[in-house]
Amino acid sequence: MAGGGVNPAGDAWIHSRRQDWLLPGDAVAGVFRRGMEEAMRSVVPELHAQLAESVWRAAWWVHTQPAGTGESIVKYLARYVGRTAISDERILAMDDDTVRFAYTDTKTKERRECTLSAEEFMRRYLQHVLPPGQHRVRYFGWMHPAAKKRRAVVETLLAVPIVVRTKVEEPQWHLRCPHCEHFTLVRIGTLPRAATSATASSARAPPTCRR
Repeated sequence: MAGGGVNPAGDAWIHSRRQDWLLPGDAVAGVFRRGMEEAMRSVVPELHAQLAESVWRAAWWVHTQPAGTGESIVKYLARYVGRTAISDERILAMDDDTVRFAYTDTKTKERRECTLSAEEFMRRYLQHVLPPGQHRVRYFGWMHPAAKKRRAVVETLLAVPIVVRTKVEEPQWHLRCPHCEHFTLVRIGTLPRAATSATASSARAPPTCRR
């Protein structure tokens, strides 16, 4: 979400009034209140009917706070765009009952280890799995990949090229080391295929196990 927008005439960029706030809290509360009422009216109308009308007219409060330039927030959210909750490298050991993984303490920045039961680990992991149909990243407005003309207007007004989404290269999984899991395998050659005789064209019997 950008910290501003194009005016109705489309010839000027309007910055947010305060640099440390992206959205006004009252506006966010109003949108949340309206969305909650519409959802309850359509999904659980009997519960919606039990609430007084004053609930939907009163001022709601949402907890919002500034996050500086937002760089730390972007780094935090970026971890959940390409993967879910935890990477394979952080899982140190596991069995049928427990899972031991590494994590970084946000206060001390120290790397620590944590051991959880398998049930508790799955409970925490599934909290990061999105419901069906919900997207992790949603592009809208001039940030949508198809909105090239509107994005060109924003680039002209800001005099800055805007990259909405870059192409992600698919990892070369065949070069991944099965032990260290790094992409450090290098192909040094190819073994020639063994020569076969004319009589070996028939199907071979399955191999036997010798003990």
